[in-house]
This record gives sequence, C-alpha cells and structure tokens, in this order.
Amino acid sequence: MIMKKENIKGFKTLWIRFDAESSDKHQLFFKEHSIRNQEPEYPKNHTLFVLNVPPYATTDCLKYAFAKLCGDVRSITFANAKGFKTAYIVFEKESSLDKAMELSKNSIITLNDDENVCLTGIEKWCKEYNNSLCDEQVAKKEIEDYIAFYDKQIEQRLTMEKAEKKDDEGWTTVSGKKKRGKFAPSRKESTIDKVQQKEEQRKKKKQLLNFYTFQIREAKKQNLAELRKKFELDKKRLQELKVKRTFKPF
Repeated sequence: MIMKKENIKGFKTLWIRFDAESSDKHQLFFKEHSIRNQEPEYPKNHTLFVLNVPPYATTDCLKYAFAKLCGDVRSITFANAKGFKTAYIVFEKESSLDKAMELSKNSIITLNDDENVCLTGIEKWCKEYNNSLCDEQVAKKEIEDYIAFYDKQIEQRLTMEKAEKKDDEGWTTVSGKKKRGKFAPSRKESTIDKVQQKEEQRKKKKQLLNFYTFQIREAKKQNLAELRKKFELDKKRLQELKVKRTFKPF
C-alpha cells in the first residue's frame, strides 16, 4: 500500500517480515516518542513510537530484532492487542534511539531465524498459557515467607506491649483498652428479647403477606374474630369487677 507523504509526516519507515523466505513484507512507521506530558514508563530520548506492527510480531521477537540493530531494549509495550498493533519500544541508552532514527527506509527486520524463533498459532498460545500459570513451589515459598514475616511482626508487637506496661519501679500499667471480640459484656434478658423482636419484625417485613385477594379476605376475617374475642373477654372482666365492687352491708 502506497502512503502519501502528508499522511506520514514526521514518521520514518522500514520493512518487517516473518522470515527470510517470506515474500510478504509490511512497512513500519516510527518516530521518537516525545510529547508534552511524557509518561514515566515511556521516558523521553529513550522511547520509539512504532505503527503498523503485524499481528504475528511478539514482544520477544521484536525486542530481539531491534536490540540486534540498535542496542539493548528495556521493554516493549503494545497499545492494542488485536490486528495491527502500536508499539512503544524503550531502549536502555539514548544512543540506541539515535541508531534507530538513522535506520534506512530499505532496512528489513526479520522476526524468525536461526537465532530467534517467533512462535505462531498453537505453539504461541501454549507458551502464553504456560507462562500464565503460577509455579506451585514458588507460590508455596512466597506464602510461607509471608506467614513467617507476619508471625514475627505479631511477636514483636506483643513484646513491645509487655515492655510498655511496666514502668521504672516495676509496676504494671493496666490499660482500659479492649480488643475487639474479647471481654464483651454479657447481654441481659431484656436486651436479648429486644434483639429477637427486631429480628422477627425484620423477617416479617421480608415475607410477602396478603398478596392474593383471598389472603386479604381471610386476614380480615381472622382480625375481626380476634377483635370479637377480645371484646367478649373485656366485657366479662368488666362484669367481674362490678360484682366485686357491689356494696353488701348484710
């Protein structure tokens, strides 16, 4: 594909191919990465901004190819992972970036050769999957080291607390500070009853009562029966009080 000069203003070009036998080549567009708000991971005078990186190019292969042409590469980061990619190549030295900017437009980068193998397809996926797995022995050692470090910190803290409690005369200072979960005050029966009542009310609110019409009708009948029963009891109790208060001189 032929690009117009105004579309690639400020960019230089070079060619990239998969191996020496490939007839298909892609053109890379690159320039020095220099902006007003420079990111710390892409330092000025060390970073090369590259466009049109083909999908089969991996960070390892690209790192080896540019290190061979220009010098040691610190890191390579792809901005987008699908299709043709954008790359940020960070060199160890400023002189390596200068060499990259002086590359001829006819220079060709070969990714796969005898010295550097560029994996593709299922081999690439298997390697990426295996690299993503955590080594069991390494993980076990990290966990054991962390637990040992944590136990040591706890032991040191307890030792310091004991030392702080004793003054110069040998007296032990009793602090009123209570640890969470320890020395909790026992609850009274009234407090427990209140907690249980609140819990029952909360459960009742969650229940879906009187959703259907017949449920509403039955609830009304039951409520009315309870009111009548209560009325009869109150009436009977009132009669008993009247009998007790009747004046009987003889």
